[in-house]
Order: sequence, then structure tokens, then C-alpha cells
Amino acid sequence: MRSKLIALFTVALCLLVLPVVAQEAEEPTAEISWPPPVYLLRGEVSLRGTVNLPGMTTYFIEYRALDDDLGAPETRAWLPVTLPSPTPVVNDVLGAWDTGAVPDGLYELRLNVATDDDMSRQVVGPLRVENESMMADDMTMVMEKDMDEMEMMEETEEMEEMMPVSDGSPAVTARVNANVRSGDSTRFRIIGVLSNGASAPALGISSRGSGWFHIELSDGRLGWISPTVVNASGAVGDLQQVVPPALPPPPPPPPAVPGGDVDLVAGFVRHNSPNGVIVCGIGFQVEVDVANFGTTPSPGGRVRFLDYGLRDDGARRDDVAQEAIGEFPPIQPGQTVGATAWLTISRHVNSNHVIYAQVNFDNAIPERTLANNNTEMGLYKLDRGNC
Repeated sequence: MRSKLIALFTVALCLLVLPVVAQEAEEPTAEISWPPPVYLLRGEVSLRGTVNLPGMTTYFIEYRALDDDLGAPETRAWLPVTLPSPTPVVNDVLGAWDTGAVPDGLYELRLNVATDDDMSRQVVGPLRVENESMMADDMTMVMEKDMDEMEMMEETEEMEEMMPVSDGSPAVTARVNANVRSGDSTRFRIIGVLSNGASAPALGISSRGSGWFHIELSDGRLGWISPTVVNASGAVGDLQQVVPPALPPPPPPPPAVPGGDVDLVAGFVRHNSPNGVIVCGIGFQVEVDVANFGTTPSPGGRVRFLDYGLRDDGARRDDVAQEAIGEFPPIQPGQTVGATAWLTISRHVNSNHVIYAQVNFDNAIPERTLANNNTEMGLYKLDRGNC
């Protein structure tokens, strides 16, 4: 009898161990496993899945709106959900999507995984975002609660009334503890910090095209803050352009490494306009991925963004609608970073446009080849808006 009990215990132990072994031997995959297609989303959603392809250099997730027929034109831009990450993930959280920041409607997600010699993509959709209708249902449920709960809600509303309410004036709110600098670049010295969750009035936007906001701190000091570390609110599209201080000279480049090998590669270009629509006279941020496919680190450098209008025959116009300069930090071999700038297009409305990104356009960084330094974003049509 005792020997039978030992045998049964051994079998049960094996059954418990087998799933763990199977998890450790996870096959190379690039997929979003949650949420599944045809799913209703609300608020902040954790995107789960696996990205562990051999030779993976980075992955990121994007979204775009779908039409009622569940399709989308090729020219509709994909907008970022997560920043590029080089860390493999197995059956865990890939990132978070705040669906409250987009209008209710139909969307699809795209997972992009770059490897040493390829780019893999997976699209999940359609997905329906319904925040406003859910909020209405929640309010109906609240009305059906007993009087004690109603009294608690009234007390909460009274507390909310005591909190300051935005009057629609332009402002920025920090997503992290963000540095405030004396100019619109990380080359300028730090003069203060905007704490995570804190807000400050936005007084203007850089005329240099960097996208940095000119803000006023609570103690009255004026400074500049990067658009990549804040959420803008209010009528930021009406901000006046402010001339920032002259850029200080860049730090000296690192000493040359014997046999050094830097190879910068321009990747995906995207923009953050609401609903994927670029409107005449309304500023938007454009971003390009910059990777180092070389074997030695690259110093930080610059990217030039050029927006051109197209003629009816599809030919590019001779004049540049707007030019802006973005910066990227030092890049380790195999690493991918982003470079951003701010564009406000006010020419050639109701016409197709194209945005080019030129990495290391000033040849400030010695490279083994310049053939892969230029890329472009898909065509978009400039909406007339109020122009």
C-alpha cells in the first residue's frame, strides 16, 4: 500500500513539473495574445503576448482607426502605443494602451518586431473602443444605488468641485519627473523639474521646430520642456512661436575607436495627429526610429524632417512646405532610439504630402555607409481645417 502511495505522489509531482518545463522551452514567437480580435476595450488596457525572436533588436506597438467596413486606406498613419523596447517578453505585458485618449470607434493594433535582418509584423483587429457609452452605463448603475451610496457620491462631487478646473488654456502635464531647461534641447542646462503628474501653463512653442514647449513654473520661472515627456492639453494648436536661445555647441564627440564601425539606419516614420489626420495650421509631432547596425557605439546626432506637397500628377513640388530638426541620443550597437520634431504645415492644402527623414544629414557622425540613412512616411492628405 505504501509503495502505491509513493508511486501516485511521484506521478502527481511530474504532472506539476511538466508545465513549467514547457514554459521554459517557449518557441520563438512575435504575437499579441491579448486582447483578441472583436473585443471591447475601455480605459487603460494591458497588451500581453510574446516577442522572443532570435536576433531581435527592438519591438513596438502601434494603432490606427478603422472605417465602418473594418478597412483603412494605406495612407492612414499608424500611431505609437509603446516606445521601442529591446527586451524580450514571454507570455507577459508588452505595453499599455490608454484607450481613453482616442475617440470611441473601431481600431486595430500592429506589433512590429525588428531582427538583425528582417521586420516581422502582426495585426490584431478589429477592436472596439467604447469609453463614453460605458461611462453612461456606469452613471445609470449609480442612479440605482441606495441613498447611502448616493450621499457618498455627492461628497465626492463636492470634493471634485473644490479642485481647479481647466479653462481650456494651453498647458502641459508631466508623464515622468521631467527636466525643465533654459532652451529647447538637452544641450541646455537644467533650471528646474516638473514633477510627475504636475501641470504648468504653456506660453508658446519653439520656432526652431523642435516641438519643445515654453512654460512657466509655479515659482514664476520660465523654461523649456520636451514634448516627449509631457501630455499637452487645451488650445495648444493656437500657441505662438517663441524664438529660443541659440543652441550651445554640441559636446565633443567621443575619441575615435580603432577599427570603429558605425552604421546608422533610418526606420519607421510616424506622426501623432488625432485620428491620423494632419490639419492645416495645427502642429503635430513626427518621429523616426534610428538604429545602429554597426559594431561600435554611435554618438548622438541629428535628423532632418522635410515635408513636401505633391502635384496632381504625383510629382514632388520643388519647394519645401516645412523643415524641422530632431535629435537622437548616443546609440549602442543593435539599439534603436527615436528622434522627434514638431511640424505645422500650412501650404498646399487638400493635396497629398510626403515627409522625408534624413538621419545624420550633416555627416557629423562617420559611418561605413550613408545609403540607408533616408526614409519617408506614407502619403497623407493635408486637411484644410480652418485655413
